[in-house]
Amino acid sequence: MPAGQAHTTWFPELKDILKEKWNSKMSIEQQFDLVSELNNKLNQIRTDLNIQPPMMWCPKCQTRERSRFTEVSITAMYYALKRFELCKDDYFKKLLHDWKKYSKTKNIDIYGKPKNEEENKNNNHV
Repeated sequence: MPAGQAHTTWFPELKDILKEKWNSKMSIEQQFDLVSELNNKLNQIRTDLNIQPPMMWCPKCQTRERSRFTEVSITAMYYALKRFELCKDDYFKKLLHDWKKYSKTKNIDIYGKPKNEEENKNNNHV
């Protein structure tokens, strides 16, 4: 595995999907469908290239072990849209603002999961 690939999220194939499928008229539900597609492709790339999660030091059990891979979140997708110049700054801010309102209404995290699940996950080891 080339150095740094364990931390890579935005492989060229994901950028291509984002460029091809992004539409500014998408609802947040449709945006989550795109996030899901991006994550499926990311997992496929990691499997195909035999990429392992990065190593970490666990302060709880004092051991060195593999961490978890990061996933594409809805906010990560928004930042990628801006980074890859698929939206202007004003629209990027609107996306974040709309997301903040939507997430409070639905009580979900950036991965579309209910917030109480996120708290349980944070209390678990690794």
